Amino acid sequence: MTGIRHRPPPISSFLPAETVDMMMHYGGDLPRDFAVEEQMTVLFTDLRKFTQFSEEHDPHRIYETLNASISLQTRIVARHHGSVNKFLGDGILAIFAGEERTANACRCMVDMARELPQIKREDADYQSCGVGFGMQDGKVLYCLLGDEHRREFTVIGDVPNTAARLCGSANAFEGLMTEECVRRLPEALVADHVAFYREMRLRGKRRPVRVYRIRP
Repeated sequence: MTGIRHRPPPISSFLPAETVDMMMHYGGDLPRDFAVEEQMTVLFTDLRKFTQFSEEHDPHRIYETLNASISLQTRIVARHHGSVNKFLGDGILAIFAGEERTANACRCMVDMARELPQIKREDADYQSCGVGFGMQDGKVLYCLLGDEHRREFTVIGDVPNTAARLCGSANAFEGLMTEECVRRLPEALVADHVAFYREMRLRGKRRPVRVYRIRP
């Protein structure tokens, strides 16, 4: 039939939850230089060997693989009360706030390490790609970047930088975190799912960092 206009999907599905909340709170009065300090746990994920994978497969297969992985990651983040701040090509940046933020992020990594390898079994067309995870907790600058043409909320500081470095050092389906994160976790969660890994020298850090990893 002609003349029928399809109702567009809610704009909230294209934006991070915290962005929608800010827009609803401030309306048209959102300050251009908005920046506040917040305590958050930041989680990065990244597909391993994705450049090589992209060279070996056509764009449709790349899309199917990437979308299956990112979609499941997004659902797991939401399950654990986090928010996907942005998609990073072959991974995500997720943020967790509140008193239980670090425990929620840790449980999120555990579930990702358990569930992402299962995609291959459920979808015969899916080309398996390992995913690494890294998280860090602490003070971030939650701020608005850009101008009137294009703006987005993001997190800036040593915390997201450290989380990104840990993610880059993780093996496939391995989640890494610092001792700062472990101190915030319930003892039962640490006993069941966290173990000391080793000291690591992360790029940009003057001293070695004590790193722990999850046990799914």
